[in-house]
Amino acid sequence: MNRLVLVLFVLAAALLPAQDATVVYVAGDVDVRTESGLTFPADFGDELDSGDRVITKRIGEAELELTTGGTVNVGRDTVFIIGSTTGAGGEPVSRVAAAVGSFSFRFSAAVGNEPRMGSTTSVAGVRGTEVRVYVGSDGTTRYEVLEGLIEIEDAARRVTLGPEQGIEITPGEGAGPQNVFAFLERPIDYGVWNAGLVEGFLADPLPSLRGIAAEMQDLLDDIRRRAPQVEALLARSAEESARLDEIEEADGLEARQEHFRGTVMPARRAARAAFVDLRFVVLSALSLDQHIFSRLAAEVEAQSFFEPESRVIDEFRSDLAAIRSQYESVVVPWLVPSDLPWRF
Repeated sequence: MNRLVLVLFVLAAALLPAQDATVVYVAGDVDVRTESGLTFPADFGDELDSGDRVITKRIGEAELELTTGGTVNVGRDTVFIIGSTTGAGGEPVSRVAAAVGSFSFRFSAAVGNEPRMGSTTSVAGVRGTEVRVYVGSDGTTRYEVLEGLIEIEDAARRVTLGPEQGIEITPGEGAGPQNVFAFLERPIDYGVWNAGLVEGFLADPLPSLRGIAAEMQDLLDDIRRRAPQVEALLARSAEESARLDEIEEADGLEARQEHFRGTVMPARRAARAAFVDLRFVVLSALSLDQHIFSRLAAEVEAQSFFEPESRVIDEFRSDLAAIRSQYESVVVPWLVPSDLPWRF
């Protein structure tokens, strides 16, 4: 079966009541973009599922309650991704991130079901925590802990932050104790902070691009690792569903129902769980390309008007083309028409 058909099959199969969050407050201009591609103004009581995105405009803010516990305040000019994964004991675990923008998070549910949060380039585990997260246009992620603890998960090390501690993580550089700082409780001005990041990027764009490319490479490698298992589970689910008519014809309706309950439904649940995990990684890569790579490329192309023969700009274009070539072959096959409607 074609991969896109398999993806649409599992998305369309309403196997699990997968509500992951509920909108409890909206102010200003806020949209919800669902996994199926529907976009509509957010309203109180809207139920959100894994893969849905909350998009706030310049005068928009929203508050969400996560099904697994916790409250998220989505700031202005933010693209916020809702996801979920399965914990070690089979329990649902919320996984939320901003592609760009800011959000604050409060969590006080029982230990053992702590959500994971961050950006498309950084992830943290939380425990009894109130934390603010800012994601810049260059992919930099800033955490500020107001209460409790968070643990920044990095390929090389783990860094734990306590109350009134913060950290800024630049893509490709990782987290380390040397990056931890004390901060004032008052929130920073996101616009001023982000403008400084963009200015720093334009002064020397290659290190930033290569750092973000390294983060994208991690996402691509994760997709390559997960994809074969997901494809196998999706194919098995489709095959077992296709056998239903054959079983009924050979052994009767009761045998069909038994096969559906004992084989088809477990296969669909396994496929759905594995696909949801993969889908979050795919959406992270999509968001990194749309909201980080594309914005930075636009900044560099604007600068090239004044420096048409710049060697640095030529190297930037070459490096960007190389990572996007991998993106096309690894990520795009797992996208659905609603992700990039102009391409399908």
